[in-house]
Amino acid sequence: MIKVTDLAYGRLSAPDLDQMEEFLTAFGMVRADRTDKALFMRGMDPDHTIHVTELGDPSFIGLAFHARSEEDLEILSKAEGASPIHELDEPGGMKRVTLTDPNGLQIEVVHGMKQLDTLDVRKITYNNGFERFNRTGKLQRVPMRPSHVKRSAHAVIKTPHVAESNAWYQKHLGLVTTDTVYQGEKENLLAIFNHVDAEEEFVDHHVFLCVAGETPGFNHLSFEVFDFDDVQAGHDHLKSQNKYKHVWGIGRHYLGSQIFDYWRDPWGRIHEHWTDSDMINNSHEASVVPAEEGLSNQWGPEFPWEFLDDPEKHAL
Repeated sequence: MIKVTDLAYGRLSAPDLDQMEEFLTAFGMVRADRTDKALFMRGMDPDHTIHVTELGDPSFIGLAFHARSEEDLEILSKAEGASPIHELDEPGGMKRVTLTDPNGLQIEVVHGMKQLDTLDVRKITYNNGFERFNRTGKLQRVPMRPSHVKRSAHAVIKTPHVAESNAWYQKHLGLVTTDTVYQGEKENLLAIFNHVDAEEEFVDHHVFLCVAGETPGFNHLSFEVFDFDDVQAGHDHLKSQNKYKHVWGIGRHYLGSQIFDYWRDPWGRIHEHWTDSDMINNSHEASVVPAEEGLSNQWGPEFPWEFLDDPEKHAL
C-alpha cells in the first residue's frame, strides 16, 4: 500500500490536562501548544507534535505515523475503511487520513507537520574505551534535570490476535518484521517487532510492536533521548518528584539493544526513555526467538510481567 517513515505521535486522553502536562514536562517534553480540549507536546527535534492528550476519560485513542508524501495519503485514502484526506483541525498544520485497526484503535497517517526550531541540548563528550582523550581539561558534571526527549520513536499495542493485527499494520503502513517472540510453542506468538521499510537506508530496530494480551489496547509509547546520562538523569528527576510509578529499568534490551527506563503517567500509561538503538535495513534477517531470550536484558533488572497489565491497574 504505502511505506510510512516514522511514528509521529501517540494520542491519549486524560481528565486533567494540567496533570498530564506536569508529568510530560518532568518526563522531558516541552509544550508546543494547548487548547481547551487538548495538549500538544514536542521534543528537542523540530517536529511540532510527538504526544497528544485530549481532554476526557483516561484512555488510549490511537497512533499516528508520518507519510512520505501527500500522494501516499491519497493512495491510503482509497483503502477499505479509510477516511478521505482532510486538514487536521489542530495545531501542527497537517493533512491526515484515518483508519481503524482490527482492535478498534484509531490509526492516523499524517503529512506536512509544522517544523519548529531545534531546542538546545547540553552536549556530552565521553572519555572511554579506545578514546580516552576526547574531553581533556574539562570536568564532566551532569545537572539534576529532566531527560531531553528527542523524538517519538516507537509504540506498542496489546492484542489477542498478534499475527492478524500485525499483518494489518504491515499491509497498510508498509512495516517489515524485525523479530518475532514466542512463548512455549512457536505458534504461540508473544510479540512481533516491526521496522520502517526504508530499503537500504538504516532505521531503528523497531518502530511498532504487537504484543499478546487478553484485551486489545495500549502497552507503551517510547521516546528517544540523547545519551546514557540523559536516561539516568531523567530517572533521578522523575524519582525526585515522589509522585510517579517506575516500571522497569534501567537496563539494556537484548532485542534492539536500547538502554531503557520505563515510567507510568498518572493514569498508568507507560512511557519509555531510551538511547542507543541497533540500526538495521532490509538486509536484516528476522529472527524467531523464545520469550526467555526475546524479553531478556543484556544487563539490568528482569522483565516484570506486570508490564503487560492494563494501565488502570496502576493509576495513581
